[in-house]
Amino acid sequence: MSIRDELLTQLNTNLSAHTAYSVSSELPFDSAGLPLYEKNMKTLYVDEDQQEVSIHIPVLSADKIMQTETTVNAYLVTDAKNQPSDIETVIANVLIARTAISNVIDVNSDVETEIDDDRIIYTFEYNFLKL
Repeated sequence: MSIRDELLTQLNTNLSAHTAYSVSSELPFDSAGLPLYEKNMKTLYVDEDQQEVSIHIPVLSADKIMQTETTVNAYLVTDAKNQPSDIETVIANVLIARTAISNVIDVNSDVETEIDDDRIIYTFEYNFLKL
């Protein structure tokens, strides 16, 4: 199971009490590369895992200890003029979903906001480090 799949499961659980929001199993971009999350406000979209493998601890022998850093982005758009009253709770629930991922040595999540016309775009970034 990919980290994305585990996050989707946890996000569905975390946002189940917030009925105005939904979690899509679709990727955030259509086949032409256009963002679906901009069309479907209050729907959280989770992108594919992006992995980078590197040497964690260089050793003299041929058996190097490798690390895999996985980054997953998620996107949510809301109306900037009529911001939902529970948006802070929703953001916290999206960020805390990172704790559902096991077998990692380091994990963090962050959110950035961007205002575009009358919409606020929340971009969540999850980073997971495995040996």
